[in-house]
Amino acid sequence: MSSGERPGRSQHAHRLQPPLRPPGAASPTPAARPAANRGLWLGLAVLILLGAGVVFVLPDLLEPDAQPPEAAQQVPPSATDPAADEADARRQAEQTLQRFLRLQAELKLMQAPDWAAAEWQAAAQQAGNGDRSFGERRFSEAGQSYARAVAGLETLKAGRPAHLAAMLAAGQEALDSDDGDAAQRYFEQALLIDAGNDEAQTGLARARVRSRVLEFMAAATQAEDAQQLQAARAAYQQALQLDAVFAGAQQGLTRVEAALDARTFNAAMSQALAALAVGHFDAAAAALDQAAAIDPQAAALADTRERLRLARQQSAVDALRRDAAARVQAEDWQGAIERYRRVLQIDATAGFAHEGIARAEQRARLNRQFDHYLDDPSRLFSAEPLANAEQLLTTAGAAPADEPRLAGKIERLRVLVGQARQPLPVTLQSDGETEVVIYHVGRLGRFVDRRLELPPGSYTAIGSRSGYRDVRRVFELQPGQLPPTVEIRCEEPV
Repeated sequence: MSSGERPGRSQHAHRLQPPLRPPGAASPTPAARPAANRGLWLGLAVLILLGAGVVFVLPDLLEPDAQPPEAAQQVPPSATDPAADEADARRQAEQTLQRFLRLQAELKLMQAPDWAAAEWQAAAQQAGNGDRSFGERRFSEAGQSYARAVAGLETLKAGRPAHLAAMLAAGQEALDSDDGDAAQRYFEQALLIDAGNDEAQTGLARARVRSRVLEFMAAATQAEDAQQLQAARAAYQQALQLDAVFAGAQQGLTRVEAALDARTFNAAMSQALAALAVGHFDAAAAALDQAAAIDPQAAALADTRERLRLARQQSAVDALRRDAAARVQAEDWQGAIERYRRVLQIDATAGFAHEGIARAEQRARLNRQFDHYLDDPSRLFSAEPLANAEQLLTTAGAAPADEPRLAGKIERLRVLVGQARQPLPVTLQSDGETEVVIYHVGRLGRFVDRRLELPPGSYTAIGSRSGYRDVRRVFELQPGQLPPTVEIRCEEPV
């Protein structure tokens, strides 16, 4: 196709070309031309037969006086022999014509008349000029015309890739301009040149649906402008179902989905903040997880998660603080210590927990000292423990008003100490012959009946008599119990 030829005209231009014919053939009448076009293969066969006739029959008709081949071989023509020159020119013209006919048939199979009508018509015109010159026996001019026709077809054949590229480029340009009809024409031309070209097939398929794609694009744009993002997304998706690589639909879908994600993200963040404000931490965490699925790197997400962490931490600290205060009020000092320690595990800087532990440990230690005697009052029946208990009562003084349990312990210990200091009566009976000794009290000697007053506690009395086995009696004096009677006699002879 020439540089000035408009794409799309070539598919009809070949109908105007005259059919090629061998030299000397009469020009066909107008009525015969449609029949020649309908019988392409029959015409080609006739052309080839006529060409063969030109080569093998016409020389004998034009040269009846030519010598037989043997004579021609024996007597070479003179270099200046006009007949020889004419024969040589004729032979060259015939050979060139054969080349033209072969090339013409090859390009016809490539549908060249449809995609390069101008070039095809120009070559046909040159061949027609050659035919007229040949018929007028101007063989040299005929050969030149045939040569120009061959050169035109060879140029046409060599330019086929470039012509294909031009059609593809024009089709793509039309697609880029959303001119689906023009793009369809260009890609159809490209498929005439190369029926199996993938780019042309793809481009033609896209061109055929471009009008529908544009309808969906218009609907998507209108919905997007109205902030009807769901509808806009659906329209962009429908456009991409028709043309998966349409850039406008791809960009629009990306933009709308980003807007939808932003809307969902903001809604989740608002929900998280509202839940956080009323202390619904689990609901806030769930909403933040929703937001993180959309934009895990968002700064607002990180800030809110930190606020949630601190709120949960403060909530836990407050709960432990209240629990510890309740333990203190109940004088459960060990329980309070445990709660204060858990607070410090969460927040090592919590001053109230440090102060609370110090006081609770001191009060727990004081209560343990009272419990030491109250759990086993018999400890007071020894002099040193009794003295320690008295010292404890002096040191502790009166219990604070908010520690009634400690006040009760102080009072109970004071009573036990008073009882431990109060002597209790005991009656000892013997036989007047047995020597009686009470450990930590003294030697009582021989007696029959004796009454003593001793501090509460456990005592051991030993009886001894010459010629008899010693006896041992253990007795206890407990406040609130009846005075015991202890019998101690040595009655078993040795």
